[in-house]
Amino acid sequence: MLAALLAGVCIGFFGYSAIIQARIRRFSQIPGNLSEHITGKLTERLKLDAGQQAQVRAVVQSYDGRLKEARDQSRATLDSLLGQMRAEVATHLTPEQRAEHEKLLQEMDQLRRDSRALRRAMQPPPPGAGNAATAK
Repeated sequence: MLAALLAGVCIGFFGYSAIIQARIRRFSQIPGNLSEHITGKLTERLKLDAGQQAQVRAVVQSYDGRLKEARDQSRATLDSLLGQMRAEVATHLTPEQRAEHEKLLQEMDQLRRDSRALRRAMQPPPPGAGNAATAK
């Protein structure tokens, strides 16, 4: 009976850890061709017509180099550029698409926050952090 209980606890623990790690990997993947990824997602979700797709793709591509630089430099710069890009994309959308675009952006921001929280939760404590309280 005890062996079955311990086996269940181990399976649950390692299974949960594997699920969390898979989610972290999924949320943290950056597509190789970001402009096509963003254009594809917006086309699918907002039902962009061919003209809008071309306009949105051009906007996103115009930000590619700056976004990469910003990722390398600072999160604040990246967030500012993303805000500018999102606003410029919105100028090519219908009012209905803008509302759905805003909803999509809120969902994506929540996923990003959740992903960060998961990554932080999965990080081991710094060496010696667990012993500091017991050493005093």
